[in-house]
Amino acid sequence: MHSIIIIMKQKFLDILNNKKIFKLVLGLGNRHFEEIEDLVTIYAIAGADMFDINPSKEAVEAVMRGVKKSGRNSEDFYYSISMGLSGDTHVQKCVIDKDKCKNCGRCVKKCPQNAIVPAKNCYKVITQNCIGCQKCDGCKAISFTENQYEVEKIVKIAKKYNLDCIEIHLSTKKIPDKEIKYVIENFDGALSLCLDRKFYSNERVKKLINKVIKWKGDTNFIIQADGVPMSGGDNTFCSTLQSVAMAQLVQSYGTYIFMSGGTNEKTAELAGMCSLRYNGISIGSYARKIVKDRNLADAVAQAQRLIEICKK
Repeated sequence: MHSIIIIMKQKFLDILNNKKIFKLVLGLGNRHFEEIEDLVTIYAIAGADMFDINPSKEAVEAVMRGVKKSGRNSEDFYYSISMGLSGDTHVQKCVIDKDKCKNCGRCVKKCPQNAIVPAKNCYKVITQNCIGCQKCDGCKAISFTENQYEVEKIVKIAKKYNLDCIEIHLSTKKIPDKEIKYVIENFDGALSLCLDRKFYSNERVKKLINKVIKWKGDTNFIIQADGVPMSGGDNTFCSTLQSVAMAQLVQSYGTYIFMSGGTNEKTAELAGMCSLRYNGISIGSYARKIVKDRNLADAVAQAQRLIEICKK
């Protein structure tokens, strides 16, 4: 089994060396398993290469059901499981204080996940649907809690389901040396580090990447250049600008590069204008938005168009 996993890892790296791939981000905090299954069905039919999954066995199994419903084989795709750390936006969940809620409904209109619904004299959060995007923030009744993830449990899930990649989200004040080292030492698949500019200056980015290169002994890992996390609702150059800028910053280190965070139909075009070296585009918010509330045929057509644009 160990040798099979190593072959799978090499196959994945070979793909990254030979073509640009499209990764559908299902949401680190997204535990709406029916939605996950439906999204995977749509994007599997449309020709996505990879799926990024909430760190739970239920989410992984929802992805596999979606692949099966698409008529494709699970071996046709690559899979990444994401891990958030304390302080990272992706692990946060909205909470509404019913005593402070004025029942105005503004938060409902802002939520892209339909995670906020009416309750008696107030609104409440369907926690499993919330992805922590904080687009509902600004109301005195709203606060956020954190879900805690343990790296040991995530590595076990990744091994159990033979997933190709573990992605650690690094929007934290302290570089998580312990968690990164644990994945390197205990997981034979690929390592991805999701990196935005919230806490990372140019010098801190350099320090992080050089540390990981030293620990691994090579540059065979992914930097996911996360421009502005969960900001990709708009199909504009401005939305994707920071993801391209982050990718430009790290491209000289020789790692694999995915762009994410505000990514959309303009990402590949802007990256081309900047002569940027990259290996894939990861899209979450925008990819989910363009297929929402559409019938299957129409949703697949929209997804295919997005994938084709991203892989040019």
